Amino acid sequence: MKTVIVFDTEDLEGMKNTAQIIDHLSEKYLDRPARHHNRTFGKIEFIKTLRRFAKDAKDAGEVDPGSLRFTKRFADKIWDDGTGRPRN
Repeated sequence: MKTVIVFDTEDLEGMKNTAQIIDHLSEKYLDRPARHHNRTFGKIEFIKTLRRFAKDAKDAGEVDPGSLRFTKRFADKIWDDGTGRPRN
């Protein structure tokens, strides 16, 4: 089965409906939720994550911890578990 879905950015209600359709199809055919969900976590978790970022940068001897490459690798490591919450 192929399904083509249109995401019309000029139609707020249509965008919401499209997101619901994606959720439904993703859960039905992939056995997991779609990745467009907001990732949420508390302030303490965020602070701990920032501390881990700084420690990882220091341990890696990173000259520019704000570089896109280093930051992306760190973010991938945090989010790869698919829970939408930072790993501690």
